[in-house]
Amino acid sequence: MTYLEFHLVFLLPPLLLLLLWNRPKAPRLWAYLLMPLIALLYTTPWDNYLVWKGVWGYPEGRVLLRIGYVPLEEYLFFLLQPLLTGALLLRLAGKPPSPGPGLARVVGGGLWLLLTALGVMLLALGGPYLYLGLILAYFAPVFVLQWAFGGDLLWAWRKPFFLGVLLPTLYLWFADFWAITREGIWWISEAYTLGVKAFGLPLEEMAFFLFTNLAVVQGLLLAWHPEALRRLR
Repeated sequence: MTYLEFHLVFLLPPLLLLLLWNRPKAPRLWAYLLMPLIALLYTTPWDNYLVWKGVWGYPEGRVLLRIGYVPLEEYLFFLLQPLLTGALLLRLAGKPPSPGPGLARVVGGGLWLLLTALGVMLLALGGPYLYLGLILAYFAPVFVLQWAFGGDLLWAWRKPFFLGVLLPTLYLWFADFWAITREGIWWISEAYTLGVKAFGLPLEEMAFFLFTNLAVVQGLLLAWHPEALRRLR
């Protein structure tokens, strides 16, 4: 299986089914379509660095071409994952709830700030801590801002929040496991990972899909909440 075939098997069919099921309406459609572009712009330099460093890579014959250090199919993944996760969230997220307790903004922002500091420490250590450090140091600051700005809104919308993160994360863990262990579409360097695995996946890979889905779900829920738009103005 090539990387492009991976998209055709694991990403496009559930995405099309969810879109047919949802038929997204205009008030939420703008943020849904904007999120993949944000993900592409934000993740591209990070991913190019990882591939250049040798944290992960792709065997010959599994990708069509490379733009920079990253295959074309990886850029497609940056677009397809937010579309897939967002399509499920469109179904799960009902009417925007009233804001939750303001303490959620302080607690959530504070916890993510601690994880940001941990990521920086892991980056400084390097070696087997590098991949996990890159994940925490690159994504956790975004979560600090999201929770400090609208943690009360995310907590009030906690049912679609948790389901919207959990379900696509579990699915992408399975797809990632298949791609690495069964098909060898990409590989993860043991030199830059802790060696801790669950369900056959490195801990860092599990964290990657969890964090990227968190970014999508939190960003969309905030964009869809009228109170967040009022605060932004």
